[in-house]
Amino acid sequence: MNKIKKGFKEPVTISEKQISDKVFYSISFIEGASVMAIELIGAKMIAPFYGNSLYVWASVLGITLGGLASGYFTGGFLSKKFPKARTLFFVILLATLTVFIMPEWANVILKMTLNLNIIMATLVSCFFFLFPPLFFFGMTSPVIINILTNDAKTAGKISGNVYAVSTVGGILMTFLTGFYLIPELGIKTTTYIVAFVLFFIPLIYFVYIKRYIVPLLILGILGLLIARKTITSYKDIISKNIKVHYKTDGLLGQMLVVDEIKAMKRALYINNTSQSFMDIPTGRSQWKYVHRIALYSSYKPEGSKVLICGLGGGNLVNEFQRLGFEVDAVEIDERMEMVAKKYFFMNDDVNVIIDDARHFIKTCKKKYDIIVFDMTSGENQPFNLYTQECFNETKDIMKEDGIMFLHYQNVLQGEYALAAKSIGKTLKEAGLLCQLIETGFKWNEHSERMFFISKIPIDLTKQSYKRRDRFADPFNFPVKAHIFIAQYDFSDGMLLTDDKPIMDFLHLNTLATLRGGSIKQTIPVLLKEKIEILE
Repeated sequence: MNKIKKGFKEPVTISEKQISDKVFYSISFIEGASVMAIELIGAKMIAPFYGNSLYVWASVLGITLGGLASGYFTGGFLSKKFPKARTLFFVILLATLTVFIMPEWANVILKMTLNLNIIMATLVSCFFFLFPPLFFFGMTSPVIINILTNDAKTAGKISGNVYAVSTVGGILMTFLTGFYLIPELGIKTTTYIVAFVLFFIPLIYFVYIKRYIVPLLILGILGLLIARKTITSYKDIISKNIKVHYKTDGLLGQMLVVDEIKAMKRALYINNTSQSFMDIPTGRSQWKYVHRIALYSSYKPEGSKVLICGLGGGNLVNEFQRLGFEVDAVEIDERMEMVAKKYFFMNDDVNVIIDDARHFIKTCKKKYDIIVFDMTSGENQPFNLYTQECFNETKDIMKEDGIMFLHYQNVLQGEYALAAKSIGKTLKEAGLLCQLIETGFKWNEHSERMFFISKIPIDLTKQSYKRRDRFADPFNFPVKAHIFIAQYDFSDGMLLTDDKPIMDFLHLNTLATLRGGSIKQTIPVLLKEKIEILE
């Protein structure tokens, strides 16, 4: 390091002089990588409890920035009062500990906040398990800058270099964590990897200056925690009432396949929100909307071409294939195809395309007789699909006598009906004919809503449904009259465009209802059955 000018700051110790500047830049790189890893991990930890919605991401981002800002301020003060490398390594050591205990601590906090409303629960949870490590990460940059800066003339350049290196580390770690570590290794293992990488920084330093007691003490604590976890973490995932077949974290969040043993039912959950529900003996969906779509599509002849956007457990695919249709299914989460085939008996010959539905629609050269938008059970609405531009693109891949079903969950009456009304208005502005199928629910209930869409007038009451098997007969779906809600008015809706894609906002009330059901029903059942949500 260059000679320190007199009067600028206290001279460094001999041990610090022997540390290359490259070491401090490397630490900055690792710190930036750790920040982004912990931010993503924090969001994934909270998702099985409170979802992956706008509420959650606002909380995660707000607490992340708050933790870093607090750390920057404290680190600036600390670097002036204790301008030595030893300070930096103690800070990293504290960051290591907060990262290592994060999974267990998060599990405790998230369970304790279940009785709070979603916004307060996400904020409180994030503050207690996400704020501490980010606070210590924020402290490192000012300390590093102070160590590297020898005079005022170089302060700006060094500060820029430190933050640039930290940012590059964050970018690379974002890709590594999001695309590989969490999907392949899970949340807890990824967290422990970050903790151990961090731990080796102070370990090497304290061994180098022959202060063995600190790393040995911390290593002993980590060893005890790992031993305790190894001994106590395993739990049989088959209880008296529930059997867990599959559990993993990935693109859309935590995916869970669960059997209700006595009822002989199987459910697919994403972040503990139900996506598919099947009767095991028959292998058929227990949700009416699947059979409603299949019934009202069954007048189409065998060989009709179908596009399903949103695969789920593949129950709708099977219903269409029973009718002799050729099915393409677009799904953004590559795990879904395996889960649908292995656990929900989806036929192997379906053509599954792993892609964003909007991108597929934009690039598709094929024409379809039937198109289904079935993505409403997820908490994050695909706002890029509910726009006038997307509906225009969808119209281009529909045959002239083609039909389209859009499955959605919402109310039809009151201030929160704006979402359904906006979808209907946007479909009409795209030049499509749109009607609401009568699903039997009260207009003020957050329940299944079904849009029937076509290019030309199609009267479902005049079609023959003899090709549909008798499985759905007990549902008593109307076929000769009263199929549609008469003259539902969409005119009060908003026009949704690519420039104004606000479905996430319009969907917030429905989201709160869906997540509230998960918090009150699904999560308590899993916890009662001793099934850990975070693993």
